[in-house]
Amino acid sequence: MYFGHFSYNWQVIFCTQIMKVEVKKIPGSKVELTITDNAKELDKARAHVIATLGKNADIKGFRKGASIPEAIILKEFGQAAIDERAINYYLDKNYSDMLDKSGITPIAAGTVTDVKSISPIEIVLEIEVLPEIEIDVKKLDKISIKKTTVKVTKDEVKAAVADIEKRFTHFHEAGHSHDDGFDASKTAIESGDRVTLSTQGYEKKDGEAIPETKVQNFPLVIGSAQFIPGFEEKLIGSKTGDTVEFDIVFPEDYHSEAFKKRKVYFVSTIEKVEKPHGPTWTPEFIEKLRGVKTDMAGFEDILEKEILGEKERRAREEDEGKLLEQLEEIATYEVGTTLVSREAEAIYNEQKQNLESQGYNMKTYLQHMKMDEAQYKSEIIEKEARRRVAAELILKKVRDIRGIEASEEEIKMEINGILAQYQNADVLARLKAKLQPGDTYYEDIKNRLAYRKVVDGFFSSK
Repeated sequence: MYFGHFSYNWQVIFCTQIMKVEVKKIPGSKVELTITDNAKELDKARAHVIATLGKNADIKGFRKGASIPEAIILKEFGQAAIDERAINYYLDKNYSDMLDKSGITPIAAGTVTDVKSISPIEIVLEIEVLPEIEIDVKKLDKISIKKTTVKVTKDEVKAAVADIEKRFTHFHEAGHSHDDGFDASKTAIESGDRVTLSTQGYEKKDGEAIPETKVQNFPLVIGSAQFIPGFEEKLIGSKTGDTVEFDIVFPEDYHSEAFKKRKVYFVSTIEKVEKPHGPTWTPEFIEKLRGVKTDMAGFEDILEKEILGEKERRAREEDEGKLLEQLEEIATYEVGTTLVSREAEAIYNEQKQNLESQGYNMKTYLQHMKMDEAQYKSEIIEKEARRRVAAELILKKVRDIRGIEASEEEIKMEINGILAQYQNADVLARLKAKLQPGDTYYEDIKNRLAYRKVVDGFFSSK
């Protein structure tokens, strides 16, 4: 472990003491360790450094690996550099023992802030540690969050079906025959058709053109509400090649101040009309969507459960947010920079992977945000990182206060639920072998269940 560059005051004091460690709390969730030890310990470290340099140093006049006299080593590197290496070696060798004596749990490598003496040894280290959390237990027991209940309506299920239909709908040009047997013989525009149109708005009929309203060869699905209210309906019944003229009054809440409640005369030419060919809800099509062969009623049941699960997840997130706000009010803590920066890095990588899974990349996203990586982390991510770190620390403290743990039965039920998602016998065998006490994944499930119980303890139905 390298502890960084430092300077020291040369003091020579005879001492035969054994290493001692003094601990002092300092701001920033850090501690200051003052290490004192016998000067002979540094002599041993210095001898080790000189011996190592003697074997590995490339010094003119000596072949590598030859026995180089100590005086030559000192002349080549200098006493100060030798002492610095010796102190680093001493600290590296004794670091674990120092931590044991101090009884602290570091979350980052120590930094040397002062070398007061090397004979005897007196070195000051600064180490960031896990924050200490204090919670007002009396106020803790009074916290209660009403659990949000959710339900799914038939309209929500219909909307989900419509969204799937939209994603799997393709279009055929009107008035033509098609290889897949779809009947696109109707030529008049109907709701749901895709119309390619060119349009121009005027102050009035035969009046001056309004440049902002000009559109060329725009594909518009009738009923999609992409254009201002009333516009799409005016096109219904027209055919390819028709020119349709009409007045439209822009709505009062239109985003452009210049067009609010403004009357405009539009002249629109229909370039092409296409008829929608949606999916046929066969059991085979449903199987491709969800891996289950069922009829439409069965598929709607699946959708209902999916929607319910997502709404419950969001509701729980909101309830947990309310809980954490109240817990933060009764908690006293100070989070250091290391935990926040680590969490910020994790969030950044998480967002990066999500973007890549959608076919985007973080570089382009940052360009769009007009930020570099460091700026994005500090201005956008750091707040969320700090919130997550605080939430984890506070919930851990509550868990310790209340002695909450997941039972073996609860863990077993959770694992069985995970295993039920897999059908492959080989995969199941490997998972069963892995999901055993002591395994990282097993312990993660155990901790996750415990924290869920911590949170659930604050929820009520009233």
